Amino acid sequence: MNNQTALNSLNDCSTELIKLQQIIDVFGQSHSIVPFLTNYAVIKCCGTIENCFKIIISDFHNSLPPQAKNYIENTFLYSSMNPSKDNICKSLIKFDEQWNNNFKTKLSIEPDKNRIESSLSSLNEARNAFAHGGNPGVSFSSVVTYFTDSKRVIEILDQVVV
Repeated sequence: MNNQTALNSLNDCSTELIKLQQIIDVFGQSHSIVPFLTNYAVIKCCGTIENCFKIIISDFHNSLPPQAKNYIENTFLYSSMNPSKDNICKSLIKFDEQWNNNFKTKLSIEPDKNRIESSLSSLNEARNAFAHGGNPGVSFSSVVTYFTDSKRVIEILDQVVV
């Protein structure tokens, strides 16, 4: 990946998922702590994907004058936004229509496009369910799969924002 900050963030989250799995393995799948760890994983994974997509886009503009950087940081980077495919595309088009076109094209030719998009959507849905007081109803292994698939979206984004 071109953006080292995003890569480090993805790797840190992956490492944390491994550690959470080790804790779950010690306690067992039926232990009462597992739903709490799963909900934490949902928030951690979705937040990591959100952070990475915004970092990749905003870091590209580091050479701008301080005022423009400040504007991008305050209106985009530090905003709260679900990392859905739609929000990623809307963000890209605000910066560069070609980035958006390239992103959609690269995503469309992915062999596992439907699964990747479904995983990103499922991760967002689980986050929203939990954030609004509900129960995401997903297993820890599903969260890991959603995150692994969603990382591919970030990798594609990293390829087109150049």
